[in-house]
Amino acid sequence: MAASSRLPIVVPKMEHSPSVKVNELEIDKDTTMAEPNPTAAPSAAPEDDVDPVIDPELLETELQLVSSLAKLQKLEEMIHQLRTLLPERLLEPLAPIVHPKAAAAIGIPNSPQALHQRLSQSACDGVREVEDFKALWRSEEMKAVWERIDTLINENAGRLLQSNGMWQCDYNQILQDIAQHDNHRKEQQRKAKEEQERAQLQSAEGGWKAIVDNYAQAGIPGMRVIPTKSDSSFGVLLPKVGLAFKVNAVSSGQEGVPEFNVSSKSPSGEPSSRVETAVLACLNARPRKWDLKFLFGMISSYSNIFQTTCTRCGKMQDQAANLPTLRRPKTKEPQTDQPPTFEAYHATCI
Repeated sequence: MAASSRLPIVVPKMEHSPSVKVNELEIDKDTTMAEPNPTAAPSAAPEDDVDPVIDPELLETELQLVSSLAKLQKLEEMIHQLRTLLPERLLEPLAPIVHPKAAAAIGIPNSPQALHQRLSQSACDGVREVEDFKALWRSEEMKAVWERIDTLINENAGRLLQSNGMWQCDYNQILQDIAQHDNHRKEQQRKAKEEQERAQLQSAEGGWKAIVDNYAQAGIPGMRVIPTKSDSSFGVLLPKVGLAFKVNAVSSGQEGVPEFNVSSKSPSGEPSSRVETAVLACLNARPRKWDLKFLFGMISSYSNIFQTTCTRCGKMQDQAANLPTLRRPKTKEPQTDQPPTFEAYHATCI
């Protein structure tokens, strides 16, 4: 939807760009966040440095609100920048010719071809700025913002909402702070969950060897798990693609919970092909190296490697005729009650 036919935007005339002074929006009372009172007594610090539990839906709503405000600020900044496009910046290559005093700073083109090149580059840069502005204006997130503004205007008897001309906050910085805090919270939750899973594995009857035996008896299509008499290793075979691996349990520094490294099961112990080398590199670069279910799911995803297409480009081979040997879990958070599933990628598509 074109900007001109969608909603007239009223931008107050400013002497400085929004990077110095930015507009302030009037936000509904039910969506405003109270600013801290510098005169109020500081609240007592919590005994434990633990992040408060936040409703995920409330956090997502806050992220969407702040993200929309950040994009509105960005749009206004782009409008101020576009105001200088015509005629100043677009015709800037002509400045040394029209105004000799500017020649010292810019330099006079030494030929008509050089002048043409400068003008062409200036025009291309200007078109790119306009296209970037249009893309942001018409983005899905901004479409929802314009629809919300239309609703408020209709509820306000058709009168345009006016701002007082100043932003009080840098919403892009606020958005980064919220996202950083949320990522930290998720990382803490992930570590706590992983510690719990490690403890459950350590206390389970039979430990990790029982998991190996269960997978050996399960008969997973395309994959055979081969227990051995060794207390620290077992084998995995992918018969259809001719790949065989040896999995070694090594100490992880945590008592009772080893990590597992994968190597080739060839007589020499070295990968027999370029494909096997790439697969081993991906397997040993995986997260959750202590999690056998994660490892078995990842190995199983290679059972039809010669028919698998890349999730990103949709092709089986890239330009260098390489197969999609990289694997990424479909879900960021592993589900303990379901086997993990993986997507295939070329190294050049990541």
